[in-house]
Amino acid sequence: MNRRNMEEEERPDQAELRAKMREEQVKLAAYYRWMEKGKKEGSDSDDWFEAEDSLTD
Repeated sequence: MNRRNMEEEERPDQAELRAKMREEQVKLAAYYRWMEKGKKEGSDSDDWFEAEDSLTD
């Protein structure tokens, strides 16, 4: 297998890894937002979307 084929095969795995890392970052950010708000019940969606927005480039 030549180098180009190997690089093409690695790309989906790298994209999947980046997506998993991104999701983990959002989870942590949402969790800390929830903690800062006093563990307010029912705010999970708001916390998640705020976390996503805060991590947007």
